[in-house]
Amino acid sequence: MPLLSSLAALGYPSLEWIQVGITTKCNAACIYCPHPMLEKAGRSRHMSMKIFTALSPAFARSGMVYLQGWGEPMLHPEFMSMLKMVKQKGSRAGATSNASLLTEDRIRRLVDEGLDVLGLSVAGVDMANDSIRPGSPLEKVQKSVEMVHRIKAAKGSAAPMLHLAYMLLASRRKDIPQMSGFFNALGMDQIVVSSLTLAINREMEKEIYPAEDRDDFERFKDELKEMRSRVDGMEKVFFHICNPYLSGGMCSENIQRACYVDVDGRVLPCVYTDVTEEQKVHRYFRGERHLLYPLEFGQLSRSSLKRIWREKEYLQFREQFPHGSYPEVCRSCCKRFIDDLS
Repeated sequence: MPLLSSLAALGYPSLEWIQVGITTKCNAACIYCPHPMLEKAGRSRHMSMKIFTALSPAFARSGMVYLQGWGEPMLHPEFMSMLKMVKQKGSRAGATSNASLLTEDRIRRLVDEGLDVLGLSVAGVDMANDSIRPGSPLEKVQKSVEMVHRIKAAKGSAAPMLHLAYMLLASRRKDIPQMSGFFNALGMDQIVVSSLTLAINREMEKEIYPAEDRDDFERFKDELKEMRSRVDGMEKVFFHICNPYLSGGMCSENIQRACYVDVDGRVLPCVYTDVTEEQKVHRYFRGERHLLYPLEFGQLSRSSLKRIWREKEYLQFREQFPHGSYPEVCRSCCKRFIDDLS
């Protein structure tokens, strides 16, 4: 880490990651994503370099800076400048993309600038993906993976690590037997199979639950484990499944050692609270409707992350959470009911 970055980072919290919502614009229309609703509410814009620069001293004390929120990061015109800034501060950098803008030239630049993790999202093993993720065709994702492999090999680079974010909707449980072959063909470095964890209408809530009852849920888990056993390098497959039969506990978003910064520079514990009170967004879980509201602990336009992290209200939030004292917005969140199938 450069000396100047180390000095500038004095007093900042040591974090495992900072997730930065650099844009709320997206060129896809995934049926399970809240982006279309947020866009209608007038929140479609890019983070300014002024805000990003104000956050940058914290990067030197963060293990990873992840450049993505409720939008497609490659749409930001200053993405490469942001990536370069993260790397100059000595942190690892990652981003998840829908692959639509991953040209050969852009991939070469990502490799040259030192992107450590490139995540690609899919929601199916065949063309069903394209109806679930309009604007993000499976064929484009597959071609992008091929390009990344080829360009990395030509440059003799091990980075970026290729991460597949696989969204398994309940209605696509039937795809599980085909998933191992699909994963083996792609040759990813890491695969995370996730269930839907944020349903913003009653229809999408059905996609959270892949099983009819508790016993069927155990069968569902067995199907996933058996599928993983057929993946080349099964240790690279992870699960992030909402299990409604759990009693609920700590948040999988690692709120003690991570934070989220939205497009306007608000400091929040996670992306799931990246809403405004005016938007009137609701979450559906266990058949009930819950209002989503922001858990904002400060703004970078008024203070630094160093100070915000130590504000009394934020400290109390982090200290009380392990003891079961949750804000209402956290009580109904699937992130407290995650089963990693271990």
